[in-house]
Amino acid sequence: MQTYDHTKITTRDDRGNGGMVSSGSKHASEAGASILREGGNAVDAAVATSLALSVSATPFSGIGGGGFMMIHMAHQNKNVMIDYRENAPQLADGDLFDLDSQNNVLDEQNHLGEKAAAIPGTFAGMSMALEQFGTMKLSQVAKSAIELGKNGFQITPFLDWVMSTDSDLASTKFKRNQEAASIWLKSDGSTYKTGETKKNIAMAETIERVSQNGIQEFYEGFVAKNAEKHMIANGGPMRAKDFSLYKPILRTPITGSFNQYSYVTCAPPSSGGIALYQLLTLFQDMDLAGSGHNTVETIDKMSRVLKHVYVARDLIADPDYEPIDSMKFTSDQFINSMQEQIGLSLRSSGGDGSQTSHFSVVDKHGNSVSCTESLEAFFGCGVVVPDTGVFLNNTMGDFDPIPNQLNSIKPGKRPRSAMAPTIFMKDNKPILVIGSAAGPRIITAVMQVALNVLVHNMDVQSAINAPRFHYHGDDLVMEGRISDDVSSGLAKLGYSITKEDDVTFLFGGVHAITISDNGEVHGGADPRRDGVAVAE
Repeated sequence: MQTYDHTKITTRDDRGNGGMVSSGSKHASEAGASILREGGNAVDAAVATSLALSVSATPFSGIGGGGFMMIHMAHQNKNVMIDYRENAPQLADGDLFDLDSQNNVLDEQNHLGEKAAAIPGTFAGMSMALEQFGTMKLSQVAKSAIELGKNGFQITPFLDWVMSTDSDLASTKFKRNQEAASIWLKSDGSTYKTGETKKNIAMAETIERVSQNGIQEFYEGFVAKNAEKHMIANGGPMRAKDFSLYKPILRTPITGSFNQYSYVTCAPPSSGGIALYQLLTLFQDMDLAGSGHNTVETIDKMSRVLKHVYVARDLIADPDYEPIDSMKFTSDQFINSMQEQIGLSLRSSGGDGSQTSHFSVVDKHGNSVSCTESLEAFFGCGVVVPDTGVFLNNTMGDFDPIPNQLNSIKPGKRPRSAMAPTIFMKDNKPILVIGSAAGPRIITAVMQVALNVLVHNMDVQSAINAPRFHYHGDDLVMEGRISDDVSSGLAKLGYSITKEDDVTFLFGGVHAITISDNGEVHGGADPRRDGVAVAE
């Protein structure tokens, strides 16, 4: 498989003294920044960014998916989390998928096709964010997304790479779904290339119709009805009633402190925030600055902790369906027990994953948004709701396919996630707004970039650029730029080392913003994706 050429985008970061947007698409970042220039706040800009990502970065996120939004409202000194994670259809239960004798899902049913799709939450989440914390109407913030879809946008390098390499079975999904192919392939069946102009008219028209008439068009109108017709015809469990029942949830974020900073991060059903809390708490007494950045000693210290955090991650599920107490997993007693086990041999489900999209937004008033959302895999389950342009997610694959487990399927339940949108603060003012893509590797990506800024004193773009590693108890996987001396030193300690490419999307898509004491705002964006930051 050819390697994604991250050098095709030469400028990633931006600086200013006002607002800033950093996302996985220059088109989406500009859409959000334009709302800031019009006087909108960070929440308004975040919704504009999300909708623009739906159009111009469809494989990675969109209105057919869901996510989590972390919000800091400066004037009220208020921190809230919006959970708009997708949930299971009412006709789905623990034995939805056909399993073989080893409990493996047959025929990729939890990744490809109609059974893999959960009920989308993005439009409902964006609507809640605007109504409760924004200043603009949906029709105002949707303008850029609609224009991008109708007038066209330039294909970016990573988008080109995903489509041309069959990453996450992207081209396979086009072959399985004629409507998907008609939207995203040329008339001769070839893919669009970097710099070429692509329109996404069906998606634009759906966003326009919903933004003008309200989200009931999506959840009670033509999108829900068209989805039901398709699902009945193709053996899927999703029905129009599932859309009308869907509700985003306001949740209390996980809160913690690290050195002189406080932070807010994602609560269950995501495991990411609790994992980040556990890591930062256990790292607090380690002299990571003294042992240095990406040295044998530092990576060993962090990996010993990571192994146990990934084991604990398997204890998280939807708190509305399972007895999950966040206070237990962030308690001194629980974390002390983890510390006592460091060095023992444990196994976690770990997992791989590279998908999802994260964006960060700040405005000149000090409001901040950290938002991670996804279709799960690239182009989701590969199913397009007819006549809407909306790719449905394959988030049902995040459930345990075996019945009667903690993270098993139940009607209306949200599956476990690793998303970790986070806002670090000093004296109640945001100083680092951060999050990442990359499935379970989100946790290690956010952790490393945050430590690069807060411990190793890197500027945000350097912190994002720096090579990364990942460990959950199996191979210690790292980008090729980590030196051979370090990798061989870790091998001598007993780690099984796997080196990936020098710069690879498998290690995340971190989009982050720092705000200095003097008010300078620096937006950083990940070269592992199409990331670009844009100032107000």
